[in-house]
Amino acid sequence: MKHYEELTGGEGKRVFYRAERFKASVLMADSTPQLNFRDGSFEIFDMSMSGLSFVSSSKTTWDDTLEQDLPISLNLGTDEIFQGKARIRRVEPLNNRQKVALELTEGFLDISELLEKHDEISLKKTLNSEMADISSLVPSEYKEMIADAVFLLKSARSALEKIELEIPVDFPRRNDRIRESILAAEHMAFDRWQEFYKIGNQVIKNLRGDQAAISATKRYTESTLLPELMSAPNWNRSYSKPLGYPGDFQIMNFFYNLALSGDTAYDKFCHQLGNSTGQFISVRMDMVKQAIARLAVDAAERGKNSFDVANLGCGPAQEVSNYLKAVKLPLPVNFTLIDQDHDALSCAYENSFPEVSRLKGQASVSCLNASFMEFLSAGKLFSKLGKKDMIYTVGLVDYLSPHRAKRFMTDLYANLNPGGTAIIGNMRECEDSLEWALDYITDWKLEYRTEAEMLAMADNIPDAKKEVLADSTGHCHLLIVTKPE
Repeated sequence: MKHYEELTGGEGKRVFYRAERFKASVLMADSTPQLNFRDGSFEIFDMSMSGLSFVSSSKTTWDDTLEQDLPISLNLGTDEIFQGKARIRRVEPLNNRQKVALELTEGFLDISELLEKHDEISLKKTLNSEMADISSLVPSEYKEMIADAVFLLKSARSALEKIELEIPVDFPRRNDRIRESILAAEHMAFDRWQEFYKIGNQVIKNLRGDQAAISATKRYTESTLLPELMSAPNWNRSYSKPLGYPGDFQIMNFFYNLALSGDTAYDKFCHQLGNSTGQFISVRMDMVKQAIARLAVDAAERGKNSFDVANLGCGPAQEVSNYLKAVKLPLPVNFTLIDQDHDALSCAYENSFPEVSRLKGQASVSCLNASFMEFLSAGKLFSKLGKKDMIYTVGLVDYLSPHRAKRFMTDLYANLNPGGTAIIGNMRECEDSLEWALDYITDWKLEYRTEAEMLAMADNIPDAKKEVLADSTGHCHLLIVTKPE
């Protein structure tokens, strides 16, 4: 406790008492009051009992109202929370705008009362947002499908928990038995799980254009089905997107490694269900690896001295390290791996460089850390890299509109050597596509294309050989465009 002689008072300008000012954006983070003043509505910067300041455009002039008492009011949402009068005391620059300070000449701001009003409005807003009855917008057949999916997962959880409890902790083959149980449960569930995809895809197809129903159906899915899957690492990461973007290289690694990840048997069951759903990722990777091998042999037979390959949005580039495991290559092969994520490039390089070292000059791998926007300006990017014999990307065009995809394909083709090949992978439009699972469960939105839409990406390339190959799962396909020699 301080003694009176220790209370030193203010110094300099602080000798003159001024009511404590509060930053409006901090004080009322959920909903900042709006100031109505001189026929305009403004963002409040800070406030006190006796005054406040607001932000205006740098072009607005206030000279004509200086030293005048003018009416003001404050609104919080649709509620008016203050009326009074104020006078402009100061105008000063604030970044590219200006801050106008007002002194209240009639009335005062009861900060405690404002906070109570703010909290009341914020509470209503949260409750109305989170508890609004949106279920009437969700199709009844969709609700039935979600209920069946939840029942399937809960049944699997119950069965696997029972198995874990019944197998003694000291049983020699406990881990093997539990693993066998997980795989057997996943095998039993998979066909039923696939049926949900077909039903979900049909429902969301019927919802196209109805944004309110789409939002309600997504929220319904996230509230009821998603919690049953979130304990599985691959579903959790796909939804939470810890690196800030969907389909990060760690998610790809889940599908390449196929390990039973998770803490409990049920977690591992859901993870395995996700791995089976994403089987196309490893199948697609094998297709690209085979294309590299085939085109490298063709290049050697045509008498080329080297085979130069670029991969845009490479992720972990599993197909590269797998290809480089060959005992011998038909000719020197040089890979340029390009990604926006430095950690993805580190993973790709660490996986492939031991093989490069083993091949002793038959291969090279270089990495380029470029932004997503640089990917889209492929012409500029490749002007620095030089022309290639093969350029491919298998997870990038899924995020591009038809117009951008066509321009992107044209840029890739322009940067091929004569006889070179560009390969683009894309998710496939079909009745059991992954659209429902990815978009509505994991909030992972992609463009799904038909074979005709894949070919349309190369419409501006009349002389090339073009073909579309679907993978064995039917979930994705590759557009392969070859330049004449």
